[in-house]
Amino acid sequence: MPGDADWTILGGQLALGTLLGLAVGFTVKKALKVALVLVGVLLLGGLALQHFGFISINWAVIEELYVRTVEHTGGLWALLRGWAESLGALIPVAGSFIVGFLIGLKLG
Repeated sequence: MPGDADWTILGGQLALGTLLGLAVGFTVKKALKVALVLVGVLLLGGLALQHFGFISINWAVIEELYVRTVEHTGGLWALLRGWAESLGALIPVAGSFIVGFLIGLKLG
C-alpha cells in the first residue's frame, strides 16, 4: 500500500539525524565558547592598546563591516532559514537532527 512506511528505514533516519544533531550541537557550543573568549580577549587587548595610545581603532570601518556582513545578508536568522529549507526534504532526519542539536547544545 502507498501509505505503509518502512519502519526500519525511518528508524535509521531518526537515529542518524539525532546522532548527527547531537554531535553538531555539542561541537557548535564548544566552538562558540572558544570564539567568544578569543573575541573578548582581542577586544579588551585592542581597547587597552588604544587607551595607552599604541593604536587607533577606526570604529566607523568596523561598524560598516558589521552592517555589510550581518544586516544586509540577514544574519543568523537567514542562515538558520536556509538550513531549514535544505533539510525540509528529509523530514525524519531534519526533525531528529533538530532534537539532537538542541540536546547537544544543552550538553556542551
